[in-house]
Amino acid sequence: MGCGGECKSFKEKFMRCLRDKNYENALCRNESKEYLMCRMQRQLMAPEPLEKLGFRDLMEGKPEAKDEC
Repeated sequence: MGCGGECKSFKEKFMRCLRDKNYENALCRNESKEYLMCRMQRQLMAPEPLEKLGFRDLMEGKPEAKDEC
């Protein structure tokens, strides 16, 4: 996570989902995708195509990560 906490809300949403779903990460893929998108948009990680990160099946109506910082 970046020093400024730019994607904190996305990370918290993802972690809350994991806790709520007994850490079954497959059930929190949308939250994971949104968190990674936030990090890439803010250059906190190297940009990668979401398809390469395992989200090919979620790319149909790809919602953009919203600025919630």
